[in-house]
Amino acid sequence: VDNLNLSETQPFCPSKLSAPLINTDGVLTVRVDKTASDNTIARIIHLVEEAEGSKAQTARFIDRFSRVYTPLVVLVAGLVTVVPPLLFGQAWHEWLYKGLALLLIGCPCALVLSVPAAITSGISAGTRRGLLIKGGAALESIGTVNTIAFDKTGTLTVGKPRVTDVQPVNGTRRDVLRLAAAVESGSSHPLAQAILKAAQDEQVPVPPAQDAQALAGRGVSAKVEGRTLLVSSPRHAAEQLTFTARQAEQIAAYESEGKTAVVLHDGQAPLGLLAVRDEPRDDARAALAELRALGIDTVMLTGDNARTGQAIARGLGIAVQAELLPEDKLKVIDSLKAQGSVAMVGDGINDAPALARADVGIAMGGGTDVALETADAALLQGKVTGVTELVQLSRATMNNIRQNIFFALGLKAVFLVTTLLGYTNLWMAILADTGATAIVTANALRLLGWGRHLNHLPTTPQPVIQTQVAR
Repeated sequence: VDNLNLSETQPFCPSKLSAPLINTDGVLTVRVDKTASDNTIARIIHLVEEAEGSKAQTARFIDRFSRVYTPLVVLVAGLVTVVPPLLFGQAWHEWLYKGLALLLIGCPCALVLSVPAAITSGISAGTRRGLLIKGGAALESIGTVNTIAFDKTGTLTVGKPRVTDVQPVNGTRRDVLRLAAAVESGSSHPLAQAILKAAQDEQVPVPPAQDAQALAGRGVSAKVEGRTLLVSSPRHAAEQLTFTARQAEQIAAYESEGKTAVVLHDGQAPLGLLAVRDEPRDDARAALAELRALGIDTVMLTGDNARTGQAIARGLGIAVQAELLPEDKLKVIDSLKAQGSVAMVGDGINDAPALARADVGIAMGGGTDVALETADAALLQGKVTGVTELVQLSRATMNNIRQNIFFALGLKAVFLVTTLLGYTNLWMAILADTGATAIVTANALRLLGWGRHLNHLPTTPQPVIQTQVAR
């Protein structure tokens, strides 16, 4: 237990624990944030239920086709039964027998089953790999995207940045950390957590803050020790104050090293500069290379400055568009959609609009509740390689669907001809109908084994859901 004293007046805060404890005589006050019906497992079950009710475009086409196909088969079978005996004097029992066989062969069971069986197996296979897909439509669309846009912080990067530099303008290093941590104390944004951890590591006392407010895409403000202070991006700070040449050079130096520079200021003058570095995920570069090998373009969208974005992008081998506010990301998504289907991968509240606007939204498993609810799919493992797996799974599922449709229609076409020529009896028609259904089902079940050849993700998902403050 780190620095935790239990008493009758201090609430119990599980987030402060680094090891188990046994309470013998203290009174614990436990706050329940969510009911059992709103926990992670319950939400996953709800999303899976929604997924089962969301039909892929191919499934909707098969349903429309069946509404025309089935009456047509009945009509053809009726004509085969009555036309030869009435017009050509053929034996009624012979053509009645052929009509019944034709009805059996033309039964659309296998055809109608071909899509949902494959979709259900594909979604199940993805869930085993930690890929939560919210419906057949999403599973079908993921494999057809031309471009995938990635958020940076928490998506392509680990999302656990650390403070690397603190440059005071007025006061000392401890003063800058103390005031910056106070402003950020109400935020769970990765940059805020980095500043708070730096203050904790250096044992800097953090004063209380009031009237904290998140400025989406810009920073955070709060009233500390009687004055309103802000921790914001240099771009936003420059709208309210002027940097000296030395300060501008220092910010540029931080950014060229791939660090995110933030400014502590009071709206009139800077009080200090901080540099925060968030390292790329270990699998990010390999995942992006795999996506390019699959013929998919990739681009990183970030609210960071251009220098930081380019430094991170160079290391990952990805195109980048930087200094984007949430509304700017929407514009970029719209421009990409004009060139083809687009997927967006993100984890924060600010990414939710872009996730909704893209053809397919993909949320990282460690992201915010808003992102997870908005997205069409979620990577519960929090691995960038999960995006590649989603594309591969989608394409494997669509190949399986095409095979099923070929089996269903191919067998019907063969036995239709043999029935009219008199080579197929009623029992063979029954076998053809049941056999087609069995083949389609067995072929769809093959998808349950998908992913066994992949070794970079464990098969048991570890869902992690947390809440972030918009920034």
